[in-house]
Amino acid sequence: MTDSVRKIEDKRTVELIKRINAGDSSALEHLLDIYIPQLKAFFRHINVSEACIDDLVQDTFEKMLTKLDTFDSEKKFYSWLMVIGKNLYIDQYRRKIKCGEILSQTDFDLEKANDPEEEAVGKLSVEEILRSLDNSERYIVELRVFKKFSFGDISELTGTPEATLRSKFFRAMSKLRRVL
Repeated sequence: MTDSVRKIEDKRTVELIKRINAGDSSALEHLLDIYIPQLKAFFRHINVSEACIDDLVQDTFEKMLTKLDTFDSEKKFYSWLMVIGKNLYIDQYRRKIKCGEILSQTDFDLEKANDPEEEAVGKLSVEEILRSLDNSERYIVELRVFKKFSFGDISELTGTPEATLRSKFFRAMSKLRRVL
């Protein structure tokens, strides 16, 4: 996404937020239509089980509505919303640990193991190539390369300093070059 398209999208979102704060329910529906698919994709990316995604999406939007008056229109709404979702997921994960629940591999998978057969065949698709990276590297590469996010946007979303992101990105790209 180019910066000019993102700026137009951000302005449209700020207008929707103003209308929502004024009580316009159709603006809320429009905002949900835009961001539910993005939020679901984000949760899938961080390996949340499919069974939990809908609940987390609902919880994220409920939290967003209670905090909407604190949203700074100078910031990116997408980043703000994803941080809310990520924090809710982390809280859920911590509660499960405190309660002694056993988490399955699909609930919280920090490192996906590479399939040896795939490695033997070679990395034939982008997805297979990206599997050679750990989740944080893959996330940065996907945001930077495929979604065209700036390092500033990624920094805002992840809470990681830009310099650290740049370093991780270039290390990840070096790994990918070795795989290819």
